[in-house]
Amino acid sequence: MASKRKRKEKQKDFAKAKLKVGKTAQKPDNYTDTSFKSKTISLPNQSIASSSNYGASSGASRSSLSTGPSLAVLTHQLSLTKHHSSNTRKEVLNYLQTQLPENPSYYKNIMTSILPLILDEDKEVRKALMSLLSAIFAKQPGLIDLHLRSTILFILSAMSHIIPNIRTTSTHFLRIIVENSHGNLINSYFVKIMRNWFVLMGWSLNEQDSKQLSMAVTTLSITAMNANSKQARIGHLQNLNKFLLKTLQHDQDKDKNKDMKLNITIHPQSYKYLLTDTVQPYQPLKLFVKEFKSEGSGSNGSGISMLDLNSISTEDLDTRKKIMNDVFKPLMIKNLNTFVKEGGEIGREANNCISIVTQACTSSSE
Repeated sequence: MASKRKRKEKQKDFAKAKLKVGKTAQKPDNYTDTSFKSKTISLPNQSIASSSNYGASSGASRSSLSTGPSLAVLTHQLSLTKHHSSNTRKEVLNYLQTQLPENPSYYKNIMTSILPLILDEDKEVRKALMSLLSAIFAKQPGLIDLHLRSTILFILSAMSHIIPNIRTTSTHFLRIIVENSHGNLINSYFVKIMRNWFVLMGWSLNEQDSKQLSMAVTTLSITAMNANSKQARIGHLQNLNKFLLKTLQHDQDKDKNKDMKLNITIHPQSYKYLLTDTVQPYQPLKLFVKEFKSEGSGSNGSGISMLDLNSISTEDLDTRKKIMNDVFKPLMIKNLNTFVKEGGEIGREANNCISIVTQACTSSSE
């Protein structure tokens, strides 16, 4: 009897239960309920440029239009400059342009956050950044000198970037620096900028180096494959004209000395003994300046060689003209003449560059 009862109990485990209509089977003892419910929150009026997201009242939002965003709002906006969406990054830059703060202490965080976008892969983001930088420098004229080093660093990186679109807009950022800089600090980066300009245009800095020459030809062939390469080269030459005019034109200190002659009435010769605003005020006394070798320094027995550029300060106008005459001018004019032969707008811009360089080098020799 016992064995028969055990067999019936075992058969129950494999027997299929007959369920009635409307009733479900009984859950086993070790059953775990894994069902869940989810709820969504819809914010149709949410926008990056809206001040209501931060719980501000209507009066506070109206006051923010005149004084700019608060520090908490600005910190949140700057964090969105690293957003994965290019539309979000562009919208943040447009918002910052319309809500520039009045407090100068906020601009350090702003510049630190937006300068890496010079290397952004999206073209619209870079355009929005150009507009924002122009607005910032117009509102805070002296800010460019404080952040010039980091700005030039990102621009030089963009000029030699592997992505062609980033290289295309790299010199436009440099044009903004040239147009808004009020001091002589950009002159100290003259050699670095000119070297990267040669790399950007695919020009070789050494005629005798066959490897560099072949690399330049390869770079030009790759650039020619781009549909907008000609228009990009026109933009580079236009920006080169402005850069050369800024760095190779007459010294502004001479005009300042003329104004000093008219304003100072203590003594007619007082202006000669006052410190100027130039970076090297003791250059007339030959103190703390780099002297050029008269012979054996350049490739032709005189002048400046490529090795000397690493140790020469270019803050003086005569120094920049001499470097241009001895190092960059021969190769630059040779490559610019190829653009002149093409004619059109690119030939006109190349001819302007040649005239600027020739006039600067002629005045330095005199």
